Amino acid sequence: MPEAEERYNYMHTYCLAVCEDEQVIREEICGLCGEILENAGIPYEITPFSDAEELGRFIETRGEIFDVLILDIELGSKSGMEFAKELRRKKGRVSIIFLTGYEKYLREGYSVQPVHFLLKPMKKGELEEALLTDWELNHRSRAVLLQKGSRSLNLPLASVLWAETGGNHNVHIVLENGGAEFPISLSELEILLPPGQFVRCHNSYLASLAHVREFKKSTLYMDNGSELPVGRKYYKRFQEAFISYITQ
Repeated sequence: MPEAEERYNYMHTYCLAVCEDEQVIREEICGLCGEILENAGIPYEITPFSDAEELGRFIETRGEIFDVLILDIELGSKSGMEFAKELRRKKGRVSIIFLTGYEKYLREGYSVQPVHFLLKPMKKGELEEALLTDWELNHRSRAVLLQKGSRSLNLPLASVLWAETGGNHNVHIVLENGGAEFPISLSELEILLPPGQFVRCHNSYLASLAHVREFKKSTLYMDNGSELPVGRKYYKRFQEAFISYITQ
C-alpha cells in the first residue's frame, strides 16, 4: 500500500459512490474516505446513496459512472451483490468495494471481481488500503511526454483509446476528448507506452486495453463505440495480453 504521506501527480478526480442504508454508517464512511483521500493529496468527489435503486437511477439518468463503488451487501429490496452483478454486465471495469457483516458472502462476491471486502465493523486502515491500492492500480492518471525536435506533447495515458498510423510519417492518437497528431512512428510510440496497457492489434493500430469493451477474432470493440481491426499475426499476442489484463 502507498504511504499516506506520498503525494500523487494526478490529472483525474477520484469519484466515489457510497451506498449504505444506515445513515450513521454511511456518513462515517464518507467522512473516512474524505480524510484518507485528503491526506493522500488525491482530488475526490463522494456521492452518498441510501439504496441500490437510488444509485442505479442516478447512473441511468445522469450517465454517471463512478471510479469506485463502496456497496453494502445487505441493502433493501435489491442487495449490493445483485446491483454489482447487473452493473458488471453493463459497465465493465468500475471498481467495487463490498461492505458486509457476514463472511458467508465472500465466495459469491468474488464473481464480480471486487477490489476488496471490508467486514463490519470497518477499520479505517483497511479502508485506506483498499482505496489507495485501487487508486494506484486503476485510476491514477499517468502521462508520457513525447518529444521530437521542437515539439512536445504531454500524453495522459488514461485518456488514450488507441493510436494509428497517420499521414506524413505521423501517428494519430485518439483520446477520450479529441485527438492529436505527432511526428513519430507507431513502433516508436509502442516502445514508450506501458506494454501491459497498450498492445499492438494490427500493423497500423495500437490499442489501450483499458478501453477495449469486447474482443473477437478480427475486431476490437472499443468503449466509445468504435471498432478496430485485429491483424492475423497479432491475434495470439493480443489475446494473451487482453486475458492477462482483465484477470489481473
